[in-house]
Amino acid sequence: MNTPLVWIKLGLTSFFWALMFHLGKYAVAYMSPESISGWRFLLAGLVLVPLVGARDGLDWMGLKRHALPLLIMAVVGIGGFNLALFHGLRHTSPVNGSLIMALCPALITVFGALLTGEPIGRRQQSGLALGLVGVVVVVSGGSLATLLALSFQQGDLFILLAATCWAIYSTIPRRYITGLPPLQITVGTVALGGVLLSVFAQSTQSDFFTPPPLGVVGAVVTMSLFGSVLAYLWWNDGVRQVGAGKAAIFMNLVPIFAALIGMLLGQPVALPQLVGAIFVLGGVWLATTQPELSVRLTPTLKSCRQES
Repeated sequence: MNTPLVWIKLGLTSFFWALMFHLGKYAVAYMSPESISGWRFLLAGLVLVPLVGARDGLDWMGLKRHALPLLIMAVVGIGGFNLALFHGLRHTSPVNGSLIMALCPALITVFGALLTGEPIGRRQQSGLALGLVGVVVVVSGGSLATLLALSFQQGDLFILLAATCWAIYSTIPRRYITGLPPLQITVGTVALGGVLLSVFAQSTQSDFFTPPPLGVVGAVVTMSLFGSVLAYLWWNDGVRQVGAGKAAIFMNLVPIFAALIGMLLGQPVALPQLVGAIFVLGGVWLATTQPELSVRLTPTLKSCRQES
């Protein structure tokens, strides 16, 4: 096991995901979010299916056996997540988007507790609360008047919806999918999500088959090949070699990379974003560390707990 190479791959994965926010912000100025999402995941599926099939093989029986939860994951985690994300990027900054999405690990912890009855510790509860404070600071721009008036940016609320969709997507396998490796789940949901998004975009948008500027084509292809195919492959390899806990730490780098890329592009980082980042990343750290004292949510689900 070449551990230094694993760390590099996980770091680059975080960079690709951060870059996606800026590329998405650029692309939505020329294409509808539906068409961007459709082409991104249609291309990703066309590359990922034969690539994983040649490298690891495809578990067709396992995919068929879990068709219903995979369909739900594709609709919510691929379709809902991407549509909310790209609609959000039309109205908010890439840095705001990445900071709100950084709340995902804490949301996954809570959804895991609600759905499967897994224990949730006091540190996880505190981490979620701290992360929510950070998100409120970001979406309100640090303005008490905005907070009291509940007048938040539409784009930030869309990104929060995207984070919720991704948390649900990540939690479903814990209870409803057994014996199917994570990479097989990824292949199944990406391919199915790409088909569904493409059909939806083609039937609802007039620009799906309209060639966009060459730069937009490059942005969509980059998001597909680097932000979806390569990032997912490297992420799964990293989780397999160093464990989910250590790999999850690298998700904290996404908003940092997004801010650095924004600064290189001449986009200033505002004070509320810095303050929100401290709260969000601090909350993620608390929520993803080993619990000290656990309480149980929905105890009636205890008997349904399963490991994915």
